[in-house]
Amino acid sequence: MIVGQIIRESGGRFFVKADDGNIIVCTARGKLKERGELYVGDIVDIREEAVPVIEKLHPRDSMLVRPYVSNIEGMIVVIAAQPKPDFLLVDKMIVGCVQQQLDAIVCVNKCDLDGSAELVQKAATEYGSVADVVAVSAKTGEGMDKLTRMICGRFFCLAGQSAVGKSSIVNYLCGGSRMTIGGLGRNMRGRHTTRHVEIIDLPDDTRIADTCGFSSYEIPLVDPSMLASCYVDFDAYRDQCRFRGCTHTVEECCGVKEAVEQGKLPKERYQRYLRLYDEMSKRWEKRYG
Repeated sequence: MIVGQIIRESGGRFFVKADDGNIIVCTARGKLKERGELYVGDIVDIREEAVPVIEKLHPRDSMLVRPYVSNIEGMIVVIAAQPKPDFLLVDKMIVGCVQQQLDAIVCVNKCDLDGSAELVQKAATEYGSVADVVAVSAKTGEGMDKLTRMICGRFFCLAGQSAVGKSSIVNYLCGGSRMTIGGLGRNMRGRHTTRHVEIIDLPDDTRIADTCGFSSYEIPLVDPSMLASCYVDFDAYRDQCRFRGCTHTVEECCGVKEAVEQGKLPKERYQRYLRLYDEMSKRWEKRYG
């Protein structure tokens, strides 16, 4: 058996980087392929045949669903002044990081554009206590050295809406034009240019999994009462809640709600928490339907 890591999947073929550095193009054995159980980032065993076959999936250290990627150490959530940021999407991705015990970086790209200074400030205010926040411009190079130091020697995935500049960031980090770059359509929404997840090797043992842009992210189905524990910026105010297990939604004498009223927690982030709690509650109620 050969052990390697899936670095790309395309058309039912898996590109696996073996321990010796060689790239092996494989298919997958029966059930693994049929059930869609293989993600980019998976460590697998390969049996050498005329067409090499993935026989076994090793246990994962982490796993995200959309982007489908495993064994990462952190996520770079990329936003920009254009297209208009979807902060509920950002919140969901950070919740996913907390659930999987991953480090999160909120990366404000295109910081050379008008409106970016305000976005950087908003990102720092709303996410500074739950993630590292960095402002960059893949066009001018501003802030890219800082981002490079933050991920040096580690394995991160890039995620975010289409046209926020993920591929431009990858190109800058690679020192070339490896990825196709899209832009905004007439409706100011992004065009999809990255159509698969791919692991890219960078200097200093740094690796990036570039992912397709997307407009939705679904948190794995869990009891909505667990959501509050994923908002670690609420932690400082939990002890001030009257009720044990407070969900910070309808309860009276809630320390989190009081912190919001006093301006200690961002009101907009709390309102998005309520939306997400409601969304998860509806999914939880229908779990057996």
